[in-house]
Amino acid sequence: MKRLSLSLVLLVLMILLVHFGYAAIDETMVIYLSFDEGTGKKVKDQSKYGNHGELVNNTEWVDGKSKKAIKVTGENTDCVVVPVSDSLKIKGEITMMAWINSAGWQGSGDQWIDKNCHNGGEKNSYGIGVFGETILMMLGETASRRNLEAKPLPTVNEWQHVTGTYDGARMKIYLNGKVIGENADKFDFQGTNDAPLRVGGSKDRPNYTFNGAIDEVIIYSRALDDGEINNVMKSGPSAVSQKGKLSTTWASIKNQ
Repeated sequence: MKRLSLSLVLLVLMILLVHFGYAAIDETMVIYLSFDEGTGKKVKDQSKYGNHGELVNNTEWVDGKSKKAIKVTGENTDCVVVPVSDSLKIKGEITMMAWINSAGWQGSGDQWIDKNCHNGGEKNSYGIGVFGETILMMLGETASRRNLEAKPLPTVNEWQHVTGTYDGARMKIYLNGKVIGENADKFDFQGTNDAPLRVGGSKDRPNYTFNGAIDEVIIYSRALDDGEINNVMKSGPSAVSQKGKLSTTWASIKNQ
């Protein structure tokens, strides 16, 4: 009888996970821009935080890695702007990821995520892009900015997945799910400035505008591990559930 009751509880748990999407919920995912709208100027954030964005200037809709994507030209201030919000003020740990398709590296800079990493805003910032011959991940603290450089550059005219993480002790850059650069650097990461988040460009630096298409931009307020990054790359953010959610749900059912 006890075994039957356990089986029934497990069945109920599975139904709840599917019906309510518990397996797909990760409250540390602070923004997810799928860019699947494909029309108009508004971009919907698929996370719980409602960090919706807006296409600026000549930013276009194009076919993406998954359904639709945005395209910026690298010639002006094209980008998607996401207004300031508390949920995007990240500290301690972070994961930034996106699918990118470069039309050609410009040398001067191609940034696809920027929370005011330049122009005196280096402190309390975060961002990632290509500068010169390296991928550059930038994380601010209260008085300065820490950088991590990595090679090789993503292949042009192909969809490539790039991720940057910091777990409070080590910065890492991944290309297509593999670590290509890392360093031990323990510091007080503070990505808490009051600048909007930009996707495809950088604040007041039109020469840093990305040249190509961008899709599936996701930011977490924690460092995903290697397996989680590969799961998201292959199957999307629903492949990563909030840690502890399953046990929390199980406990709530068990105690009823």
